[in-house]
Amino acid sequence: MDSEKTAETTLQTQQAETLPQVSKLPPLPKWPTSRPGPMVKEPPPGEKRMKLRTEQCVEVNYDMERGRRVTDI
Repeated sequence: MDSEKTAETTLQTQQAETLPQVSKLPPLPKWPTSRPGPMVKEPPPGEKRMKLRTEQCVEVNYDMERGRRVTDI
């Protein structure tokens, strides 16, 4: 009788070990949790976007060779 009980308990522990563990997560909020921001920020006054690199800005009326504004010449 004792051997039957030990056999049952070992069988139950083996089955419990092979079952996948279910994780208990707290309830998650609905997505998205925040509001999206503006897609594009306009450049400051006196600057414009570059043609091929729109994420970069260049100064309007600026001579890059001399390193000064065209109006300063």
